[in-house]
Amino acid sequence: MTWEEVRQLHSEVAASLAASAERIPADRWLTPRAEGKWTPAEIVEHLNLVYDALLRELNGGGAMKIRTKWWHRVLLRWTLVPKLLRGEPFPAGARAPRETRPAAANRDQQAAVLGFRERAARLESSAQEALNSGPRRARLTHAYFGSATVKEGVLLCARHIVHHHQQMKESLS
Repeated sequence: MTWEEVRQLHSEVAASLAASAERIPADRWLTPRAEGKWTPAEIVEHLNLVYDALLRELNGGGAMKIRTKWWHRVLLRWTLVPKLLRGEPFPAGARAPRETRPAAANRDQQAAVLGFRERAARLESSAQEALNSGPRRARLTHAYFGSATVKEGVLLCARHIVHHHQQMKESLS
């Protein structure tokens, strides 16, 4: 995929998730879709925390802390990551990296979704700036997969949003 195709995909899936989040009935916003699962509010908070980590790195701050051994990252980069980038499902029960786990969710549905929309737009513009500045700055880090190009990082982010959008839809039915 070209960068423009990745950017367009990210934009579309982020807008779609935000629209679904806005349609969640108020009485379900803080209700888990099943026992032990995240609420819609926690899903949006998790995605906002992911955006915060990516934006921090793109803006010259610290990256996500890598939590896997080098050989595990290599294995994941050769086996799992290509599947995820193609749009195959994320593994069931995979634990979110520490810095992206919601400790508390925004009870204000409108504010949470607005924050999500703003972060999504900032990711696209910050990624474009990083790509324009050259390959040295154009990297993103995942806690389990390690360093990737900005294009791969934004594509993985888009696929991740699709994964959580499926969960969000369960709260709509």
